[in-house]
Amino acid sequence: MKNILTVLALAAAGTLPVAAAAADPAKPPVTPDSAPAALKGVTPQAGRTELPPMFKELDQDKDGQISKDEAKRSAEVLSNFDAIDTDHNGKISLIEWNAHEKAKRLSQQSARPGGLPE
Repeated sequence: MKNILTVLALAAAGTLPVAAAAADPAKPPVTPDSAPAALKGVTPQAGRTELPPMFKELDQDKDGQISKDEAKRSAEVLSNFDAIDTDHNGKISLIEWNAHEKAKRLSQQSARPGGLPE
């Protein structure tokens, strides 16, 4: 009987995070269709092990994200932090970083005469 109660308690505890997530309609899950426009079409490159040099330099604690405190090492990143942090969790992920870099490159290309890359 004790084993059955333990199993039931563990099973119930395992469903709590799922139930909590399902019960919060204010934060619907991000799907490819609901992702912010800046993230659409940006996927992590398979097998990629090398981080962009600036991202790597700013990520001082090597957690794979840049906090606002870490961003203080770059005036440009700090001034654009809220725009780069598209999910507004207080950290810039590699996906958010890559999306921002891609948008920056596209903006620079369109600013050139004829919109052609150099």
